[in-house]
Amino acid sequence: MEKGVINLRAMTRDSAATPERRHHPSTIGIALVAPTVGIFLGFAALPVIVVGVTSLADWTGFDLADVQWAGISNYSNLLTDEIFWRAFVNTLIFTVATTVLLNVVGYMLALLVNTRVRGTGLLKFVVFLPVLLSPIIVGLMWSNLLGGAGGGVNVVLMQLGLTDAPIFFLGDPSWALFSIIAATVWQFAGYDMLLFYVGLQSVPKSLVEAATLDGAKWFQLQRYVVIPAMVPVISVVVLLNVIGGLRIFDVVYVMTRGGPNRATEVLATYMYELGFGINLMGPASAVAIVIVALAFVAALVRSRVSLRDE
Repeated sequence: MEKGVINLRAMTRDSAATPERRHHPSTIGIALVAPTVGIFLGFAALPVIVVGVTSLADWTGFDLADVQWAGISNYSNLLTDEIFWRAFVNTLIFTVATTVLLNVVGYMLALLVNTRVRGTGLLKFVVFLPVLLSPIIVGLMWSNLLGGAGGGVNVVLMQLGLTDAPIFFLGDPSWALFSIIAATVWQFAGYDMLLFYVGLQSVPKSLVEAATLDGAKWFQLQRYVVIPAMVPVISVVVLLNVIGGLRIFDVVYVMTRGGPNRATEVLATYMYELGFGINLMGPASAVAIVIVALAFVAALVRSRVSLRDE
């Protein structure tokens, strides 16, 4: 036993005399996050930087030799561009409307599914199914339903006697944007429902039971117990809806291409027209930076609100 203790002490002295080469914890951490940082820089940060530089130049997008420095003129020109401001306002209307409707509809559907009565499993599947469809398919489908006198919606409305003449949902400026909003809500309500449903599972059942025993009504239960417990989930869902609304493109392009008379023109479709329609990559990149800036502001506001609540 004594001999073993002596050997152990000798080994300890040897290790102290000749320190091993050990990796510093920070080095290991850098090595672990390096792949993720590299992917982010390659697929997110680098494209934004390239677009930002392009927004300061005049370029047709074909020959790099034709690039000319424009400074902030592309941004200053946007300030006097009526089409840009029309697209900007339409984007804000679309974003606010879809964010509110998706949160309300998604939350109500989540509450319905959370009751777990018979048939809610099928309802969950049916409501979530549109999320799996491509926005292009959704746009084509709703174009057929809403387009012209022979559209499915007009046929049903006239059969029920709710209207005497067909409504041109996609050809009437007063209806077109709201028709796209309806199609978007139909597609993504199931996604919000799923997020809210997961959030409802995290609400402590003890709080719900205690409030119920105290005589809380359904509305009071939602207002004072369930919704406060789901604030983190709600803030994430709101942010996802806002960012999705700001960058909306495919459904608008398929259903109306920004028409009629720019009634559904949004920032992304105007950016596409500038860049690939008339080959003005500088102004198109400037519009893209505006979209990124708006999304960044939305994320920053959400972060500040979350920190304040904590």
